[in-house]
Amino acid sequence: MQMTELELRSHKHDTISSLELVSMEGRYYMARFYLDGQGYVLSDPYEKAVLFTGAAAARDFFRDFHVENVEIIPPTGTDEMIGMPDCHGETMRVPL
Repeated sequence: MQMTELELRSHKHDTISSLELVSMEGRYYMARFYLDGQGYVLSDPYEKAVLFTGAAAARDFFRDFHVENVEIIPPTGTDEMIGMPDCHGETMRVPL
């Protein structure tokens, strides 16, 4: 599901249990967060994911919210790019 910044502001006093900063091609970060067990991607009014230029910028955006856990999810390995089968292993998560 998606949630805009305006919609998120209406939940300012709710706890975000987890904020995942997903690396998009190593250059931008997409914010995926969980409110009341439901996952959301931060989106703009046109339903496109908001992309931050760095993990710090995304963390700063969520500064005014109560966030219990923040993790960076780096890009997956490149095995599939060199013809190796994609192994659906555990996603690496880096606490921030």
